Amino acid sequence: MLTGLIAIDLQKAFDTIDHKILLDKLAILRFSSNSIKWFQSYLSDRMFHVSLGETISEPSNIDCGVPQGSILGPLLFLIYINDMPQAISCNLFLYADDSCLVFQNKELNVINIELNKSFSKLCDWFVDNRLSIHFGEDKTKSILFASKNKRKNLGNLEINYNNINIKQHTSITYLGSILDGSMSGETMALKVIDKVNSRLRFLYRKNKYLTSDLRRLLCNALIRPHFDYVCAAL
Repeated sequence: MLTGLIAIDLQKAFDTIDHKILLDKLAILRFSSNSIKWFQSYLSDRMFHVSLGETISEPSNIDCGVPQGSILGPLLFLIYINDMPQAISCNLFLYADDSCLVFQNKELNVINIELNKSFSKLCDWFVDNRLSIHFGEDKTKSILFASKNKRKNLGNLEINYNNINIKQHTSITYLGSILDGSMSGETMALKVIDKVNSRLRFLYRKNKYLTSDLRRLLCNALIRPHFDYVCAAL
């Protein structure tokens, strides 16, 4: 089986939430009228200034977005995008504003057709909900997962939307993990080893200032978690 994946990057996702659409979704989810009025009050009459050097702008009203850094901000964002999977037929993995479209099949052509179809529908959903995708080359990406032997004879994913081509990558970073096309874990392991080496060099340069107990403590804190990861990956 082959697996095609599109990693979607949203532009300022938390800052572009439409308040009216969010309140309508709360009503559809059968929040009480008093609860909806409370959330409306919570989101309304928020102001901001722009500071440049010693100059501060006049206050302006914030008419979209959820308060970042707040307890309710992530929850309201999750409610806002909760119906996103209903717009498509492919699998959709969601973690806050990180989302991935995934489709699996034996034929690359079928994967291309289904991913393009679902990606187009998802883009329409974003427009309807006043969210936007970042189409930069290193933002929204595609990747094809297959065994090393199969990859030699495969073409590339061809994902397009409104004449914009989504570039296929040999590896992508998702939720802090590096996924390569063969799912070998080698790319991630090499990155972790590089990080371990840089920290070992730091400890070596400071060696004369460290007691044996402090050396042991720093090794456990700075290096052991990465070492355990590499061992688990291998």
